[in-house]
Amino acid sequence: MTFRSRLLPLLLFLFALVPRTTTGRFLTIDEAYHWFDRVNAFITALHHHDYAATNLIGHPGVTTLWLGTLGVWLEQALTAARLIAGTDADLHRALVRLPIAIATSLCIVIALPLMRRLLGLSVACLAALLWAAEPFIVAHSQLLHLDALLTSFMTISLLALLVAVTAGVAQPPNLPVERDLSIQRTLRFSLFGTWFSTFGYQMLALSAVFAGLAFLTKSPAVFLLPMTGLVLLAACWQHGQRTIAGLVRDIAPIVLIWLLLAMGVWILLWPAAWLNPLGMLRGVFSQAQADGGSPHGWGNYFLGHAVSDPGPLFYPVAIILRLAPWTLLGLLILIGLFGVRLRQGGKIWLKNMLAQPLGLTLLMLACFVLLFGLMMSIPPKKFDRYALPIVPALDILAAVGIVQAIRGWFGRPAASSNTPSTRRPALLRVAWAVVIGGLALNLAWFHPYELAYFNPLIGAKVAAWAVPVGWGEGYEQVAEYVASQPNGADRPIAALYEPALNPFAPAGAAPMDWAYQPGRVDYAVLYIDQIQRGFKPQLVTGLLGKVTPVHTVTIHGIDYAYVYQIAPPIVQQREATFGDTIQLRGYDLDTTQIRSGGFITVTLEWQGLGTPPADYAMFVHVLAADGSRVGQADVPPGGPRWPTSRWASGRYITTIQRVPVQADAPPGTYRIAIGLYQPTDFQRLPLHAPLGAPDPDAGPDALELATFVIADSR
Repeated sequence: MTFRSRLLPLLLFLFALVPRTTTGRFLTIDEAYHWFDRVNAFITALHHHDYAATNLIGHPGVTTLWLGTLGVWLEQALTAARLIAGTDADLHRALVRLPIAIATSLCIVIALPLMRRLLGLSVACLAALLWAAEPFIVAHSQLLHLDALLTSFMTISLLALLVAVTAGVAQPPNLPVERDLSIQRTLRFSLFGTWFSTFGYQMLALSAVFAGLAFLTKSPAVFLLPMTGLVLLAACWQHGQRTIAGLVRDIAPIVLIWLLLAMGVWILLWPAAWLNPLGMLRGVFSQAQADGGSPHGWGNYFLGHAVSDPGPLFYPVAIILRLAPWTLLGLLILIGLFGVRLRQGGKIWLKNMLAQPLGLTLLMLACFVLLFGLMMSIPPKKFDRYALPIVPALDILAAVGIVQAIRGWFGRPAASSNTPSTRRPALLRVAWAVVIGGLALNLAWFHPYELAYFNPLIGAKVAAWAVPVGWGEGYEQVAEYVASQPNGADRPIAALYEPALNPFAPAGAAPMDWAYQPGRVDYAVLYIDQIQRGFKPQLVTGLLGKVTPVHTVTIHGIDYAYVYQIAPPIVQQREATFGDTIQLRGYDLDTTQIRSGGFITVTLEWQGLGTPPADYAMFVHVLAADGSRVGQADVPPGGPRWPTSRWASGRYITTIQRVPVQADAPPGTYRIAIGLYQPTDFQRLPLHAPLGAPDPDAGPDALELATFVIADSR
């Protein structure tokens, strides 16, 4: 093995790993509600040797739990070594997610030699790069979840199986399809004969191990059972076995071996299965039936409408929207070249094509895509991530199409891509550099929101109209915005998915219904997923739907979250307008600290009618019955952090101001007058007060706000 061949897997691993580990701060809804807590429960069960308690979900999700556990143990080791503080929530999430990023990156490296043996070096390298940089896959590989692991394990299991059934065929996969394969077709196909080599059995074991990992991850992995049978059946048929008895004799033993190895892995790595393997197996099938057999409890969305079951077109539309443009282009090229060559060569070309390993590989990959997509389309519960396992197969097929278009594999004979090219090596190096650079730049452009990636040739707006959007990304921006507001840390934020927002909000998150309860929250957020599905529509069309959001979180051209400010409750209503852009809604007054503290507290509730052209100041005068001033404060009405030039139409601002008052003021009735003025020339803003007149003792455009009584201190 040359240094270059050793370096290639390392570079591929790093290329895949970097975008998977540099995740964003957001927390997906499933992670927030389930997975981080499940990892902690899994660790607790292991610590107490309560192995039955490791059955936390019927998916079964065991690989995710084990990898998350490794992340927690890594964090504990780093903390014990005093390399990290162990109190950083963002670092905690990153470390718990890290093993999944490493595992999914390693799977691409493991798949590279398998693809090389099946399809040649050029196709294998391009397919691995497309797989590593496919934004849809990268997005899920960053998370503490199931689908990226399921995708990786199922793909390697299928590729290893294809290598196993073609391991004895010496023909390079790049030979022209016109070559006579009659000699190979006369070989007897026997899984226990010379054609099925020792290396083939090794690949079969590899396929079974990764199938077991897939079974440990999520119930759709059960599709590998019929897919394995289909691959073996096609291989038998390809090599001349036609009788049912012969097929059973050749296939049944190897399926049994494959299944026993897979189930051995399944039992070995799931502590709950040590106690009751059959019960756990029944639980997985029961969970799959219950989970996929009923619509999502919060509804679904497709082509502009909230629906319970999006129907059979959902996954084709979702995959087209999620794939990178070059993947779609490669698939179209492959389909086009296949159609052209089929018209030219007819059935003879097709028969010869399917008689060689390349044809079997392409056929089985295409069957996997179509049949898995069909299986997932049957249940009413559908999300785009459920179809993620077919994406690497699509990347491989796209790579075949692109390379064959360049080299003319379906036309004239071409040199094997397993041998180094001597033609224009510098140009080839530049071409590979352009491919790698383009894929990296595409990821960098959408990072860290690969989860919000949609095919730019179609457009994000079309995607937001066609399929459900939003899985928690953007909530961290909501919290950041609210925290930057003057009163953003005072109360929690009302949200539908509060666990996904709670870690980022200064005062936490609260149920959405709190938006209807005055004084409980200052801000509420509507999320795009909630709006699309029409979940709790009274919140969308009711209180929040009647006002304009004060902030919108937009990611890659899609409005993900709308932040609304909730009107603070008014203790004493008092309406007045200062100038054209500032309105007083009401006030509250606390005079209990006059004698003990020498001050009163005035709370003013403002609302912006527009954006004021300057930073105004506010005066608060405390006047005795004879008009003399016994207390005064001159401050910005929104405080130093919220000058009036930052106010906007519809915004609510609360001023809580202490006003010094003589502690020995004589008993009597006192008045409070307020007004706004330009601090540069002390010009007051015009006052418009529909209820009450200006206070003449406080000067022009001063509003008499309230009166209060100072009792005798004796």
